[in-house]
Amino acid sequence: MNKKILTTLVVLSSTIYLNGMDITKAPTPKKEKAKTDLGLYVTATEASKYLEANKSSILIDVRSPGELKFIGAASRMDIHVPLMLVDPSKYNPKKGGYAMKKNKYAVEEIVFELNNKKVKKDEAIFVTCRSGSTRAAPIVNALAKKGYTNVWTLVDGYEGGKAKDGQFKGERVVDGWLHSGLDWSWKVSEEKLWFECKYKELFSKEDKLKCNM
Repeated sequence: MNKKILTTLVVLSSTIYLNGMDITKAPTPKKEKAKTDLGLYVTATEASKYLEANKSSILIDVRSPGELKFIGAASRMDIHVPLMLVDPSKYNPKKGGYAMKKNKYAVEEIVFELNNKKVKKDEAIFVTCRSGSTRAAPIVNALAKKGYTNVWTLVDGYEGGKAKDGQFKGERVVDGWLHSGLDWSWKVSEEKLWFECKYKELFSKEDKLKCNM
């Protein structure tokens, strides 16, 4: 069979064979901001099965510290580095609350942790945010540019999607790690949590100085 055709069939297949087991791909998200260059999407449930069977695989949570504090985190979480942080100095009129600011060192901090854990470039890495959308995808794309070839987005994220009707209409109670019967906790070990200035050695001289103020 033509090598190009074979590659295309593998990409289009809904099931991929990884490290001794099958992993079922989720459909490509409709939202453009949720799509990634690698095109690897998976549900929280499917990711959990793979993470349980393959201890060398990695789960990265890019939600804010506040989300972990009040909503919990997957017990299997390996790395926590937020992509966005609350900016208490600014107001977001569209959201009716505090504005958000980007953690400009997020990618460097994640790569630091991956290197520290000696994660191979072709190891399965799963990235989750709240709903599997605008925060996970940029991190997946950034890691792909760093040479990581097997980075997956959890399409339903940690909290899942919003209910369209019923008692909990409009609330995030549909699927996601939190609502799929998967193991999670409000308690997270200190070494896994992100803290301001935790990675100050990666910062610019100017930002390092701010850490000492």
